[in-house]
Amino acid sequence: MILIGFMGCGKTTIANELGRKLNKEVIDLDAVIPAIAGRTIPEIFADEGEAAFREYEYRALKETLQKDVIIATGGGVVTYDKSYDELKGLSGRPVFFLNAPFEDLYKRIQQDENRPLGNQDSEKVRELYNSRLDKYTSLASREVSTLQTVEKTAAEIIVYMDESNL
Repeated sequence: MILIGFMGCGKTTIANELGRKLNKEVIDLDAVIPAIAGRTIPEIFADEGEAAFREYEYRALKETLQKDVIIATGGGVVTYDKSYDELKGLSGRPVFFLNAPFEDLYKRIQQDENRPLGNQDSEKVRELYNSRLDKYTSLASREVSTLQTVEKTAAEIIVYMDESNL
């Protein structure tokens, strides 16, 4: 299963909870990217820019999709055409769009130095969020709110998978 959504929606946290409940390995693309690039995400953005970061992210996604794991993507994975097309072409692997109201997401990402695109004023971040919504929705097998507890969010995903025989 693959978790997508904007910064601060809880992809990593929910993925780890699902991994624990389902006894499955979890891979967070934001942990794979620095290993591929040989530097941190803020360093990639500073040294090479967002376009290079998205290419590293695509390589991490392609590599990780070969494994039977729970994948927590980065919030902007849908903005890079190759990554979007890779996710769109999946069959038999559910994609969950984790979402919450923008104001909640924005509060969650403030002061996080590992989010180069999140440390901007509210309106710029809102524009970013709005520009990605259609892509998240179009890829999603199901949209799940993360306003509820981590446990309830994970349980909702597990119930959906059971009911869908995934």
